[in-house]
Amino acid sequence: ITDEQFFARLAASSSLPTTSAPSPGEFAEVYRRLARDHEGCISIHIGEQLSATAEAARVGASSVEGFPVNVIDSQTVSMPIAFLCRVAAESPTLEEATAEVERRIPKSRVLALLDTLRYVEMGGRVSRAQAMIGTMLDLKPLLLVANREIKSVDRVRTRSRAIQRMVEFLRTEMPVETLAVMHAQAPDEAERIATQLRAELPSMEVPIGRIGCVLGTHTGPQALGLVYIKK
Repeated sequence: ITDEQFFARLAASSSLPTTSAPSPGEFAEVYRRLARDHEGCISIHIGEQLSATAEAARVGASSVEGFPVNVIDSQTVSMPIAFLCRVAAESPTLEEATAEVERRIPKSRVLALLDTLRYVEMGGRVSRAQAMIGTMLDLKPLLLVANREIKSVDRVRTRSRAIQRMVEFLRTEMPVETLAVMHAQAPDEAERIATQLRAELPSMEVPIGRIGCVLGTHTGPQALGLVYIKK
């Protein structure tokens, strides 16, 4: 299904969809296919605090003999993994790729603005009472994913103020090496944020990406995110 169809179903659902990691066998199959034409592989995955994917990759890699696979726990989610993949692709050797990626992992950040507490309540991260209070007060939670943890940065009344607070927080994190704006069915707001950041950081590319089904299950529709790697 499309992202649009997924979020429409999510908004109408009384329970969250479930996700699961690929099996070790699926990873082993991919690594064996890569081994036909390559000397090694760096395999970068969603943080182990969020998913069992990296562990499944390690088990799969262990069954492929004679083909080195460096499985990396990114400690994060979403577009920072793409940033890390680009770093790896630009490195001349597997060893340097691994070193450059691991050097950046502690500096990777995802700052997320949730439009509602409904989905984190359904996921068990806040109580029903907290979610109800947040809804009545129009509180928009800001969460930071960094160094294997998900931390609450702030809860701001009204969406416009929360977006402003996101940008203010980013300024305290400067300088950054890479930066992108993410959204779940909020393209106009994402474009406005990106335009503002491009004006403040004229030498930096600020792409816009969409939050997909897996992450969107937990953020819900209308979520916004700033993803970046600090220098």
